[in-house]
Amino acid sequence: MKIKIQITIESDEGKLEALQEVAQLNRGSLRPESLGLTLAEARSILAGIEQTVVERQAAEFVAQQRLCSACGQERSCKGRHQIVLRTPFGKLKLESPRLYRCQCESEDRKSFSPLAALLPERTHPELVYLETKFAALVSYGLTVELLKEVLPISQDVSTTAIRQRVRQTAERLEDELGEERDIFIDGCQQDWNELPEPAVPLIVGIDGGYVHAKD
Repeated sequence: MKIKIQITIESDEGKLEALQEVAQLNRGSLRPESLGLTLAEARSILAGIEQTVVERQAAEFVAQQRLCSACGQERSCKGRHQIVLRTPFGKLKLESPRLYRCQCESEDRKSFSPLAALLPERTHPELVYLETKFAALVSYGLTVELLKEVLPISQDVSTTAIRQRVRQTAERLEDELGEERDIFIDGCQQDWNELPEPAVPLIVGIDGGYVHAKD
């Protein structure tokens, strides 16, 4: 038995624009290990779907940016290069043309790369989420092995990359908290003493701390 997995892409008007084959499976007599998908097949299929979807999305976005938003004239292309995008389903290389700005625009820069500007971090938010979540639960090394086992990410993912990602996420969250404050409630101790006793049970969560003495 031969099984083909294909992606069809339609325009907003319902017109078929592309038919892309992403995987082909061959099955003989049924055995427990040949039932359904293997991990390797699942990773390959996910990688193929991701590659096709991202490439089409990027191409559509760049095509939209070719037209000046002010006058509608087509911007000319200065050159082309590739950018690398890391996703949970693989490392992708995307065509990123550099466009000249229209004469009606008043920007100082004469050219720009719309796709590079859209993806400054070059890492998909879903991958950042997975890396930081598992790194908070297990070691960096185990995080790398776990992601490689279940996702079609490339083999160059390292503990150093995971550590940097966790640090960057922590720094971003710290910046979002704003200026550090010693206390977050208004009033004085006399006002607080007049407050009613909290109902039981009173539960306090502590993320971490040091116990200097048992007493």
